[in-house]
Amino acid sequence: MKIESHPFEPFLPTGARILFLGSFPPQPHRWCMPFYYPNWINDFWRIMGFIFFGDKNHFCVTGEKRFDETLIREFCALEGLAFYDTACEVRRLKDNASDAFLEVVTPTDIAALLARIPACHTLVTTGHKATELAAAWLGCEVPPVGGYIDVVIPDADPVIPDADPVIPGSDRESRPLRFWRMPSTSRAYPLPLEKKADAYRLLFQPKKLILWDLDGTLIDTLEDLGDAVNHALTLQGLPPHTVAEYRRMVGHGVRNLITQALPQELQADDAYIDAALAEFKEYYSAHIDVHTRPYPGMQDLLADLSAAGVRMAVTSNKFQEGTERLIREFFPSVNFVAILGNRPGYPLKPSPEIVEEVLNAAEVSRSDAILVGDSPTDMRTASNGGIGSIAVSWGYRSVEELAGNRIVHSVSELRAALLPRR
Repeated sequence: MKIESHPFEPFLPTGARILFLGSFPPQPHRWCMPFYYPNWINDFWRIMGFIFFGDKNHFCVTGEKRFDETLIREFCALEGLAFYDTACEVRRLKDNASDAFLEVVTPTDIAALLARIPACHTLVTTGHKATELAAAWLGCEVPPVGGYIDVVIPDADPVIPDADPVIPGSDRESRPLRFWRMPSTSRAYPLPLEKKADAYRLLFQPKKLILWDLDGTLIDTLEDLGDAVNHALTLQGLPPHTVAEYRRMVGHGVRNLITQALPQELQADDAYIDAALAEFKEYYSAHIDVHTRPYPGMQDLLADLSAAGVRMAVTSNKFQEGTERLIREFFPSVNFVAILGNRPGYPLKPSPEIVEEVLNAAEVSRSDAILVGDSPTDMRTASNGGIGSIAVSWGYRSVEELAGNRIVHSVSELRAALLPRR
């Protein structure tokens, strides 16, 4: 009997956060497009359209019996949805699309897939056979339909360039994974589309805990920081820098900021740095909010998240007093779980220690937490701490520097990613 190899390459967009695994595609003559869930009478893409756009036909080409593959690929890349199947090679025992008559010859190396999408902490199977195969690999029970099991898996050695290194003590050494079992989207499965959508909607509910970076994410502090450093430099008889130059220096704590602003020959002089840092702090504390403002829409977003019951914390490399003062000034109504800045005896980001501290304070699992920031340091912090992440493009780092992460370009996009879907 003929052995069939999987016809599609894994679809693993950068920053993917959810990996969907079916069993195996139907025969090509049943396809309406060369992509996952290609069968016109399979309702997966109708369910996605219903959940995200309120229109089950959103991904359907008007007047034709096919889905819009380009629109689907763009949507999946934006939402961080990855796809493959639990079998690489199969035999069909009958000439139909039923999983019941698929004999798995070569199961998929799921660990290798996950190694290529390090931000993914959610695995979703659709259908009975896919669920059984995934559960066997995970060594766990089969979740109930519409339910999940939290598991921890060994993290495979990085197999892609520029993968984050494993930091000792971080959860990159083992990855938390939420294993969901969703109802089959085949019309043979006896459940109305709207009821299936209710189950799938659970996958896209907001995180219970958001860890916010401060500078460049919640508020724009660059001009006040630059003015304060320039004040310290001027007192030392040194030339100032432009705001644009400071954009490259911020994000690693004020001592590092002062050090980078000094001429190279002074950057190893601790006494000189200490003196400049003292001048900076005195001036900055008195002028911390001259130009500093929240990014437009952020105050409303945090207020709405708070009203929706989403818990929040601030995780910054800014010195603790400055972090607390700005948060209390610009977000006074938000009851943060923790407001954490640069404190003596605590490592700076990207150490996972700050993530651990917040998770412990909130008593929330890693799978229910996400970090939002504007820099590669923030993204590494989330990865090292074993939680999800979203990068914002309006901060102090370029989109190119953030490549490989889930990126949002507006507060409205961020709102859609963090607030419950109605």
